[in-house]
Amino acid sequence: MSCLNEPVLNIIVVGFHHKKGCQVEHCYPELVVGRPTELPSAWRHLPALALPDGSHNYLSDTIYFNLPGLTEPSHTVYGISCFRQIPVEQVVQKTDDMTRSSVQKSVCVICRAPLFGRLAVKLELVVRAWFLQGDFSQTKLLEDAYKHLNSCPVLVDQLLEGLSVQRLLENWRHKALLLFKLLLLRRKVLIYGSPAGALSSALLSLLTLLPRCLEYGLTHAANVVLSRPLSPIQNYETQNNDNVDSATEVSDDSFINGTSQIEELSPKETGNLMEEKDRVSRQSFDDAILTDIVDRQDLSAAREKCHSIGEKYKPHKAIIEAQQSPTMARDMSVDGLYNLTGQIDQAECGFPLKLFEEGYLCLPYLSLQYLDLLSDPAVQGFVVGASNVLFKQKRQLFDVLVELNEMRIETSDIALRRQLALGTEDLRFADHVVRHGSTQGDAWIRDQFSSYLIYLLRTSLLSEGSREIDSYNAQFMAAFKTTPAYQHWLKTTNNGDIEAFTNLVPAHPFSGQLSVADMKLKLAHTMSTTEGGRKVTAAVASTGRAVATTSRAVGGALSQARGALSGWWSALTAPPPSADEAPQPTDDVLPSDAEEAVDEPDHDDNRLRRDPPDKAIEDTSNNISNIKVV
Repeated sequence: MSCLNEPVLNIIVVGFHHKKGCQVEHCYPELVVGRPTELPSAWRHLPALALPDGSHNYLSDTIYFNLPGLTEPSHTVYGISCFRQIPVEQVVQKTDDMTRSSVQKSVCVICRAPLFGRLAVKLELVVRAWFLQGDFSQTKLLEDAYKHLNSCPVLVDQLLEGLSVQRLLENWRHKALLLFKLLLLRRKVLIYGSPAGALSSALLSLLTLLPRCLEYGLTHAANVVLSRPLSPIQNYETQNNDNVDSATEVSDDSFINGTSQIEELSPKETGNLMEEKDRVSRQSFDDAILTDIVDRQDLSAAREKCHSIGEKYKPHKAIIEAQQSPTMARDMSVDGLYNLTGQIDQAECGFPLKLFEEGYLCLPYLSLQYLDLLSDPAVQGFVVGASNVLFKQKRQLFDVLVELNEMRIETSDIALRRQLALGTEDLRFADHVVRHGSTQGDAWIRDQFSSYLIYLLRTSLLSEGSREIDSYNAQFMAAFKTTPAYQHWLKTTNNGDIEAFTNLVPAHPFSGQLSVADMKLKLAHTMSTTEGGRKVTAAVASTGRAVATTSRAVGGALSQARGALSGWWSALTAPPPSADEAPQPTDDVLPSDAEEAVDEPDHDDNRLRRDPPDKAIEDTSNNISNIKVV
């Protein structure tokens, strides 16, 4: 098993100066000989990453980011920054520049391998102990920490520690599969949220769903040769940095990361972090409705009980024989996919896919000054995290906006929206992972997505128009097969000539006949992903709250419910009222109108039944703008 020795390159202290802003206060080992407070030009904007925009609103946080290396061109190094702030009264040795009520500093670890989650835990303990000293001029503790981190070898499997896909799945549920497929298309994706620590952690957790991606697939994730000069970009120079990245011995060459030219991440953001609430006739993947409509226990009980796919298709069966077997089970057992793909060597399958190469960037955190970088013609695509609201306002720069705090995915590309539509088989898979993921853990979840990708690649080898391809969404498959990553995969595997594929059925592992459970799942997905469905569900919920809070007796509650339903039905059947008829509010119009209707006496029940329909439930076919949301 691969092992990393001496992975840490430097420990850097960044402080906030009330006049100069973020600046380096200490670096060990020195990057510029004789100047422990200076950085090479390639990293001169590192302080803005260590103390991101809005960091003064938090007592502590840990941020992950990528930087260009200093010795090897086209390689990446990885940064973990842990910042804290304490009241100035707790500082034992005060300096003249401590003019504010609090002191904020950050300690950064720059390493060759992406040891994000594993080093973050240790770094947080070191920073806490350093702050408890109360004397920031004493850096021996940090130097000892540098030696300790490099004295402990790290196994490759430990790179995934601290990045919880289980938490990601709990938040995004079935939309985690949508995000997973979005990564495969190499589009321009902006992930927006705050604080920066949770943002960068969520982005990296998503990447771990791609097999072997975090371990071996980010070597070129922060490198591109720009077509126009930008201020943060410097010419590649090796003569002054010969000893920067040379301390690490790695048993696998794929871990040698240290880059040259490319966008280094930049100065401190200054934008407003207040989120804009633009509702421009969009559709969103709001998963909150899914749990209200579909009871997961009822869904599981309603599923047709079938044998596991692992029992139906043994690996030793030939493809032709397997295709003659009955339809694949829709209620997969926990170990069903593992029984089929658990023994397959992922490296033999061509993993990791070459997604983050040839101008496709992956930056867990991006500063405001790199806004122009995203529009450079050399940048073919990106997956970046940003916490500044100004990124959201430049919608022409990205194809997809992922709202991390609101769990919403937006796009203005109609074709992309169709490519990302989840079919019945995909929804079964997502539901399977959601139901079992909370009890099986991170490793099991990653294995499921790895098996899904193996079956997807196996099915992609079929001729165009095959029915099996439709299970993955034929439009998605067509777009995926045009990406450079897929073309590179075909070359490295000799057009998919992989021995492990010979025993795999070229189909979706959750194929099968439709059932009532599938209809419920599809209905819940539709209600949560369309604007009309969300309005209907919100109106029903609003009516239920109004009835519960305003009814003085059971009879009154039933009467108001009948009136609301009658008004809603009349909206669908009756013509719109004339202009001279002023509409009267009903119980289920809007929260404010509902409160007014509550205070009406009981003899107005008939008036409620004659009211116009709920304004919140309306035909949206004429209001849909060019902007669509996945």
